[in-house]
Amino acid sequence: MRFHDLIAFLAVLTAGVTLVCVGVPPQSLAAIAIALSGLYATWRGGGRTR
Repeated sequence: MRFHDLIAFLAVLTAGVTLVCVGVPPQSLAAIAIALSGLYATWRGGGRTR
């Protein structure tokens, strides 16, 4: 599972760098980062109860 985590981290990092290079405003980038972190937490099972 750690390999998948690395791939997910690199994909998010690459997307962030690409958005900065394209010229996305920092406010929009902050909103995108929050949304992506929520998706990542959901993918990792952050809200799962046992």
